[in-house]
Amino acid sequence: MNDDRDPYDIGDRATRKQPWFGQKRFGYGFGPRTWQGYLVTAILAAFAIIVGTLIKGRMPEMLLVILPVIAVPLIIRSIQSR
Repeated sequence: MNDDRDPYDIGDRATRKQPWFGQKRFGYGFGPRTWQGYLVTAILAAFAIIVGTLIKGRMPEMLLVILPVIAVPLIIRSIQSR
């Protein structure tokens, strides 16, 4: 058996960087594409649930939840699209 593959070759998949978020196929907006994107989404969802539960619907404090949940994925998306 002549196997000339390099046993230490991890392929070009490791060198190719995928964006964490990408455009949805159906509908509007962006969705997670990699495990990092899903992790960011899960952390932001947990943050929104915890803070929303603690402040119990007070509107000014609700901005503390809404702004990061919207801004963080947009910032990551804009940094990775450069």
